[in-house]
Amino acid sequence: MPIINDSLKQAKIAAPILLIVYAALLGLLILVFIISRQFDIPIARFTRDPAAIFNAHPFTGVISNIGILFWCSTSAVCFFVSALQFKKGNIAAGRFLLFSGLLTSALLFDDLFMFHEYVLPKLLHIPQYVTYLGYLVLVLIYFIKFRSEILRANYVILLIACIFFSLSILSDIFLPQRGLEFLLEDGFKLFGIVTWTIFFLRICFTQTQQE
Repeated sequence: MPIINDSLKQAKIAAPILLIVYAALLGLLILVFIISRQFDIPIARFTRDPAAIFNAHPFTGVISNIGILFWCSTSAVCFFVSALQFKKGNIAAGRFLLFSGLLTSALLFDDLFMFHEYVLPKLLHIPQYVTYLGYLVLVLIYFIKFRSEILRANYVILLIACIFFSLSILSDIFLPQRGLEFLLEDGFKLFGIVTWTIFFLRICFTQTQQE
């Protein structure tokens, strides 16, 4: 039957990418199992929603979660458009968006897994200022490396994003961690993340419109 033949053909085409993705997911689950056994951590801590684990309100961390969504969206779009540019032979644009996606992913994972707030200072005993300095150096290298591509875009938007991030970091360092100060610090960060997203989505949209 035509539909069976068509289904088999589609399955054959999809098989390689599905096998790679499923292998990676299986590896992740195995890693979770190993860590759970090694450090005596219940598996539910890795799989369930944090609000459900700690019986917290569903809106717990809503501002942080919205920021994570914007980080992730920016990273995904950069990677996707980067692949399109490489396919079209536009190597410079593809490389710029690839590293933009990688940098955004680094910031995403730091925010999602609290690297600079918990993992590095409390588990690896690396002070926060060292982490901030490391990110600053990484971002400066990125800006210098891709200064031509950035200057051809509306770089003022990126500058505004960096100002918001700087205000968030300064609030974290110098303001007491309580009440309204949290809203100020995390509010600056959210404004920075969304502005960062706007900058890169504008670039990605422009790239997709060019022949």
